[in-house]
Amino acid sequence: MSRTLFLIVAAAAVLSAGVGGLAPTRRAAASPAPPVALIAATEQVQRGRDLFVMHCAKCHGDQGEGGPEAPRLIASPHPIKGYRTAQALFDFVRMDMPFDAPGSLMPQVYWDILAYILDANKILPPDTNLGPENAANIKVSD
Repeated sequence: MSRTLFLIVAAAAVLSAGVGGLAPTRRAAASPAPPVALIAATEQVQRGRDLFVMHCAKCHGDQGEGGPEAPRLIASPHPIKGYRTAQALFDFVRMDMPFDAPGSLMPQVYWDILAYILDANKILPPDTNLGPENAANIKVSD
């Protein structure tokens, strides 16, 4: 009888502990991973923000609000007029900016900064990594 009692107690312990998958266990629901394009686009915009502060804010302000000698770049409605596409804007910025050292940055730095500016002005389409492969198709103004 002691062996039967031992088996009953052992079985009860196993069931109450959930060992062996006999008792249901609760796991925290994992949130789905964001799409790779969204992660990359978000990273580009964040890099662009950091690079903007490093290379552009001294003239255009920390928030792109403009300065005494430089136009605002971020506002509503967006102030980037005269550039039909992101490619046209890139071409200008790459040749003329930063004001004190035009054309001195690597192309990817310019793309990242422009991604930040276009995103802040609600021009950059969602999940978009800005670059030479799509800039001609992104309208900046009509």
